[in-house]
Amino acid sequence: MACSLGRGDPRLPCGGAGRHHASLQTNCVSGRGARYAVPAVWLCLAAASLLPFAARADATTALAGAPVVALGVVHDGAIDGAIDGGVLPGVTWADTLVISATPILASPLPATAGVITRIELEDEPAGRDIAALLAATAGLQVRRLGVDGASAVPSLRGGSAAQVRLFLDGMPLPDAWDGAAALDQVPAERLAAIEVHRGVVPAALGGSGGIGAVNLLTRRVPSHPYLEASVGSFGARSLRAGAGWISRDALTGLDVVAHARRADNDFTFLDHHQTFHNTADDSLRTRTNAWLREWGAWVGASRLAGRVALRAGAGYTRRDGGRPGPLTYLSPHATVRHEHGDLRLRADLDDGLLTADLAAGRGDERLHDPRGEVRSRDPGSSRSLAQDLGGRVAWSPARGRAVAPSLGLTWRRQWQDDFLHDTAEPQRRRTQQGVFAAVDLTVGRLRVTPSWRWQRTADRFASTPRYLWDDVPPPLVRRDDSAPSLGAVCEVLAGRLFVEAHVARARREPSWVELFGVRGGIDGNRDLKPESITSHDVAVTWRPQDGNFDLRLAAFDATTGDKIIYWQNTALTSQAINIGKARTRGLEWEMAAYSRGRWRVAGNLTWQDARDRSGLSYWDGKPLPYLPALEARLHVALAAGAWEPWAELTHQSENSRDRTDTELARAPERTRLNLGVGRTLPSTWLGSGVSLHVSAAVENVTDEDVYDVEGYPLPGRTWRLAVAVRDL
Repeated sequence: MACSLGRGDPRLPCGGAGRHHASLQTNCVSGRGARYAVPAVWLCLAAASLLPFAARADATTALAGAPVVALGVVHDGAIDGAIDGGVLPGVTWADTLVISATPILASPLPATAGVITRIELEDEPAGRDIAALLAATAGLQVRRLGVDGASAVPSLRGGSAAQVRLFLDGMPLPDAWDGAAALDQVPAERLAAIEVHRGVVPAALGGSGGIGAVNLLTRRVPSHPYLEASVGSFGARSLRAGAGWISRDALTGLDVVAHARRADNDFTFLDHHQTFHNTADDSLRTRTNAWLREWGAWVGASRLAGRVALRAGAGYTRRDGGRPGPLTYLSPHATVRHEHGDLRLRADLDDGLLTADLAAGRGDERLHDPRGEVRSRDPGSSRSLAQDLGGRVAWSPARGRAVAPSLGLTWRRQWQDDFLHDTAEPQRRRTQQGVFAAVDLTVGRLRVTPSWRWQRTADRFASTPRYLWDDVPPPLVRRDDSAPSLGAVCEVLAGRLFVEAHVARARREPSWVELFGVRGGIDGNRDLKPESITSHDVAVTWRPQDGNFDLRLAAFDATTGDKIIYWQNTALTSQAINIGKARTRGLEWEMAAYSRGRWRVAGNLTWQDARDRSGLSYWDGKPLPYLPALEARLHVALAAGAWEPWAELTHQSENSRDRTDTELARAPERTRLNLGVGRTLPSTWLGSGVSLHVSAAVENVTDEDVYDVEGYPLPGRTWRLAVAVRDL
């Protein structure tokens, strides 16, 4: 298998539990499915049959109090230039879907900044992580390197993990080391919502180098006091507590969140020994050294001083865990510690006229490998220290008008220091400067937004040579690139039928790991060409007049030139290579509905055809590895008195494990069933206005053996019990 890289560095595409495992490309992931599966077509037809009875979410929260990134610029409580009291001249915009039950639903937001889906997290239970939430989104697949809390690899519309841009409150998170979206950097406990932009990375967010973006949004309004706790199978425990404060004059607010979780992850799994068509050698084993301990806190503050709104946020997370490794190269004694801290500052003049953002982050990852199970040639301890500092200024002088331009400047610097046995490797630095511009053109019910971003990237580094006689590249390399995009939204029927279309072009420069490798595991390739990304899509959103239902169907086409994947070049190492052109076409279907006090339904389906178009006869026309053609999800919840049962069915079609696409190299289709129930209990004994909610859930009810990535088994049947006390 192309990604069985073995005993190399913890940043290897297929190794470990640290943050650098996000470097695993889409084309270096594999899966093993359930032996029994329900055809996803029938699942989706069943969901579609419910549409005439569906209903859209209420508008009680709308978009107020939460930042929405769209149309090029970030603003508190509004889509840039779009919402004034919730209405754009000539266009009525989407309300945000909010539910009070544990299971999540998502709602589409018609916008010129890409096909956007927003997920509300206010009522998610403690212990859920971002990867699990994103996996339920149309067009976005997530492959895990093990259990919840382990590294996860996203793919959006057939793109690699490095093409999925990750942001926190509009400021970038991915580092220059591997360029990938590190989904484990920010705990879900501190978030209010997640927005997924497909096809376009808004120019203000850093629109170059990606096929889409995930924007993590922290809380904007101080919350009422709450305390949540959960327990689950295989030693899972989690705790979350929070409190908010607002001054009497309502000009100052403070929000504090603390969270902790642990898990032993000593589950039993089926080891197929890589002989997928021979069950005679299958054996049951227990996963070892997959334990996890995590804790952290976040503080947010806001102050309204005349015409200026000020916001600040600071967070810290520490995670300790075993580094079990893949089944073929177990590392039962290796451990990883990761610490991450971040700071966000924002000043907003006249609700978006002029905004300034400053972000700083620091990540410290330490691998303890006393027996050389991870680094066979270099046993002992290693450390990676990453730091970044960035800022952005945006000016929007005519928001809400027929012609509304937006301009901005961005700047960012990143440092990477690595230590092996306390010996420092040469420091690597990356500096990025950017200019972005967008203009919203509104004519009646039509809005068109052309946007453009120019960015200069300068890398200063000394290479880590593979051999003593290797030449050293120039100490400073500069590259310029631009990322134009065009989006349009038309309100065909007032408040009910929207049509949107987007086209974007970007270029992704190779990351440091791809260019210069990692000692002991990944060979550098200094001849790599940058990836060129072109994306087109069109979407239709339907909302009946009674306001009870959201439905969207989107068609997309994404092409990557000089696509980069990791290729296993020796038994224990890999190397990034350009494979030429790759193209993905597909459809995305999303639905969210409810009948007040009776039921709620949410579903999505992604069909994609991702193929190699390199022109090389041996691979041309074959499907790209690890990208199933069909993924579907259906979630149904009933409000049966005080009890609220729910069920969730997910399906994934078979997919290839390598570029040759032979029968033996295909992972079978799989279907998973999750069941749960929740209930709000009388809590007068806790005080007036205090609510007590209990819930229980069982995932993978049929106990199917599952691998997202070969060599990293996922647990079978698991359970979780949660208790939440709110408004203490």
